Amino acid sequence: MNSAELERLRQAVHAAPQDLEARVTLLQALVAAASWQEAEEVGTALLQHATPPAAVHTLMGLVYGKRQRWDDAVQQCQRALDIHPDEALWLFNLGTLLAHKGDLATAQTHLEKAIAQRQQWAEAHYNLGTVLLRQERYREAIDAFQRATDVRAQYPEAHFSRGNAHALRGLEANGTLDYYELDCAINAYKTAIQQRPGYTAALYNLGLIYGRMRSSEGIRVWDQYLESVQGKPEEETWRLRAQEYKHDLQDRLR
Repeated sequence: MNSAELERLRQAVHAAPQDLEARVTLLQALVAAASWQEAEEVGTALLQHATPPAAVHTLMGLVYGKRQRWDDAVQQCQRALDIHPDEALWLFNLGTLLAHKGDLATAQTHLEKAIAQRQQWAEAHYNLGTVLLRQERYREAIDAFQRATDVRAQYPEAHFSRGNAHALRGLEANGTLDYYELDCAINAYKTAIQQRPGYTAALYNLGLIYGRMRSSEGIRVWDQYLESVQGKPEEETWRLRAQEYKHDLQDRLR
């Protein structure tokens, strides 16, 4: 929807403020346009209706989430689900919001319910994987990320996260290394970088793995990372650390 169409919707609502359908349509358009402040204003008024449509609750869940009003966002998604308990999109939204709030067990339950409704939903598998990873359930997280990439092969974030899960399994608490898991992590990071050239987080973590393995390949990766972050001030702290890790690896390889 372009700006002219959006303005026509605003005018239609202004001309007929009691037209509930038009106001919901405007809210949908504002959410699609990422006009979060105006969407919140329109949606707040709609919530004053005696029985707001379920779509209003789920849209306001998105709006409040973007405004980082997590409790309000969860409440609205839950109200939508009270009306339609098996709606996959709303289960997914609520699970994602609960993960933001740190309620990982409940988030997992809702994401699993969403996946049960839509098995081929890559984002749902990916979000479930991130929740499992945060619970240190690495094997289950790896399986979830793998399902995400089975559905959508070009999914660099999922390959990167799968690499993280393998890396955490490969770095034993007693300091020993599980080289099978680390090799899986390396392959996952390389796939992520192949799909998104210059993927700084994947390059950084790949450099760390090679460093732990004392592999000279780490020097090349750190150089690649340092080149990729040139002109990116938000990466300055990580750039300085990468330089230190590179020099440390060079010293250990001498």
